[in-house]
Amino acid sequence: MKPLPQVTKKILKADYVQLTWSDINSDSSWKNLKDAMKSTPTICISTGWLIKKDLNVHIIVADVNFEDDGSLGDVGNITTIPSSNILKIKKIIL
Repeated sequence: MKPLPQVTKKILKADYVQLTWSDINSDSSWKNLKDAMKSTPTICISTGWLIKKDLNVHIIVADVNFEDDGSLGDVGNITTIPSSNILKIKKIIL
């Protein structure tokens, strides 16, 4: 059996982060106006390697796989968040 790859920052040469962000909240039920006005955005937390960060978008990937030679294969569970929705970024040391 081949040795398992080490989960480190070196995998993607990207920071591993916890993103706290605000998401749209929708409700298709009938409510009176007073209750409808109490609606708030949903606060979410996502973790992964931050592969892109600019004024428009933050993209993280949560999963990676490896080729037979141990090099990076594919990435998965890709989350794309508008930068304007990002509330907090916390670097996580692996």
